[in-house]
Parts: sequence; C-alpha cells; structure tokens
Amino acid sequence: MTNHGNRAEKVIKWANRNITAIGLVLLFILIYIAYPGTENAYLLFGATGMSYLNGEYYRFITCLFCHYSLRHLVGNCLALLSVSSLLTPFSGRGKTLFLFLSCGILSETAYAVVTSDLIYDIGASSGVFALIACLLVCYLRFPDQFRFKWYRPDFVIVAVYFVFANSSVTAFLVHCFGFIAGILIGTGMVLTGWLPGHTSDSPD
Repeated sequence: MTNHGNRAEKVIKWANRNITAIGLVLLFILIYIAYPGTENAYLLFGATGMSYLNGEYYRFITCLFCHYSLRHLVGNCLALLSVSSLLTPFSGRGKTLFLFLSCGILSETAYAVVTSDLIYDIGASSGVFALIACLLVCYLRFPDQFRFKWYRPDFVIVAVYFVFANSSVTAFLVHCFGFIAGILIGTGMVLTGWLPGHTSDSPD
C-alpha cells in the first residue's frame, strides 16, 4: 500500500474512533452559523445564576453547544477533537459523550449556584476540561495504556488549551467546576470498573 493509502486509512480509523467528538463539533458549527456572534445565543441558551433562570433549567445543557465568537468556537472544537483522540481509544465513544455531557451539566449547575450576577455562560469548555481531567485520572491509574509522546499534536493542543483557555473569571470558574466534575466522575467510573472501556489499540 502506498503512503497515500496508509495515510487515508489512518484518517478513516481516527475519524471512526472519534465520531462522537466530530459529531459534537459539527453541531457546534451549525449552531454558530444559526447564531453567528450575536447576543441571541447566550440570551436564549446560556447558563446563569439560579436567581435569573426562571425555571429554564434546559440552559445547563444548551449552553454547552453555543459559542460567543469564531475564535471561541475554533478553540473549543480543536481542544475537543484533541482530547477525544487521546481518551476515546481508552474509554470508548459512548463514555466520552457521557463524560462531556454529564460533567458539563454538573459544572454549569455549580456555576449557576455560586453566581449572583446576571452573567451568561456558553461554550463547550466545561465539558472539555472534564475530559482532560478524566484523561489525567486514567493516565495515573493505567499509565501503561497511555504511552503517547508528549510532542503529539493532539497532546500539545490540549496542553496549550488547558493553560490559555481561562480568558475571564467566569471561564476560569466554569473550567474549575468542569475539571473537578471530571475528576470525581472519572474516578468513580474507574473504581466501579466502568473504565477502562477499551484498550488503546481498539478500533472503537
């Protein structure tokens, strides 16, 4: 097989393994096209303090799929695809989606509890930080299954994102909640045997 054929096969295998993250990214893009950098997205779908929710608890999940700007969108999409490529071969696609959604909802709920001002939060970063935290839990518990080189592009993107994504106090707060949720739920999944779901060489 030619180098071109090998490269194409690797891309197909990567896409199949990371179909969950790819699907989420496509959804992010479609929603951003529908609400391109306007106030509508966060006014309609953003999470905010409990005092201002008026029973609209759906915001804890809808906020995960909206973004303020193209830069915000691109950063979260790259980070999600990168952390998924590191974690999903170990966890499986379904558990990656579960972690993203459950930890994202938990972190946004925690944000609503502690926030007293009418400040809306949108973005996938709370779920992304949860996946990073779960990756750390799995790496510490099963180091032999995570022998990737530190200069891998996906690892570098995750590391840069982790350091530079905290662009505001609100972002930092939500990221902390997401990371804590990822640690807690990831640890629980490991202790109950729900992780690992797959080995690093699994086609899933």
